[in-house]
Amino acid sequence: MRWFLVIMLIAAACGGTDDTEPGAVGASDAPSTGAEPSTAAPAAETASADASSIPTTASPSTTEEPPTTMPTTSTTTEPPEPVFFAAARETSEDELGASWRPGCPVPVEDLRWLDLAHWDMNGRVVDGVLVLHRDHVDAVVSVFERLFEGGFPIESMRPITEFDADDNVSMRANNSSAFNCRLIDGTDRWSQHAYGGAIDINPLINPWVRGDQVDPPEGAPYLDRDADVPGLIRSGDVVTEAFAAIGWGWGGDWSSSLDYQHFSHNGR
Repeated sequence: MRWFLVIMLIAAACGGTDDTEPGAVGASDAPSTGAEPSTAAPAAETASADASSIPTTASPSTTEEPPTTMPTTSTTTEPPEPVFFAAARETSEDELGASWRPGCPVPVEDLRWLDLAHWDMNGRVVDGVLVLHRDHVDAVVSVFERLFEGGFPIESMRPITEFDADDNVSMRANNSSAFNCRLIDGTDRWSQHAYGGAIDINPLINPWVRGDQVDPPEGAPYLDRDADVPGLIRSGDVVTEAFAAIGWGWGGDWSSSLDYQHFSHNGR
């Protein structure tokens, strides 16, 4: 009996350490009481994640500026206005060629090579040349300046030496010229051209008419002085008025013949 009690006491003591009291709950096994679990830390993480997923409109720290495009303005450059020019210089026997020879009534040193601007038949400004006595240079320049301003066309204005000093060839080419040491056609008298004091302008379309004779003969179609032909010279036009202003006479005013091309310092 004594041994039975000892065993019972030992058993009771061991059961108290392994078993829980009925109705008692261990801390590790405690069921939920219905209260919401703490979400503080997960909420912070969610907020951080949400913030990173929100698109931002803030400018980046380094912004590349778009290329600057300057506004373009349409500008039209007008061509410069044509300008008249003239330049005179001394000439030489070599330059004058066949147009001068010993015995001519004017020495070479009294002649001047005159470069002049003029309008051609195509509406272009070109450089022409006249050879004149030095006493007439300034007056003639003023005439051709007026012709330039008036838009009067001259087909060709080259030194007669380029035509071997042949007046007939020069006239057929409608070439305007001045000095040429030659006689008046059909006479033994010096032409005013031999003194450097006369100019023929557009001679093909402004021929010399003596009765039935027309010089050059190719100028016969231009006897109608009212024809609408560029370069035709008429009484009272810019050409005759410009020469009259410097005291030069026009062959178109003669009575014995009509030399429409011819202007001279003494009217002959």
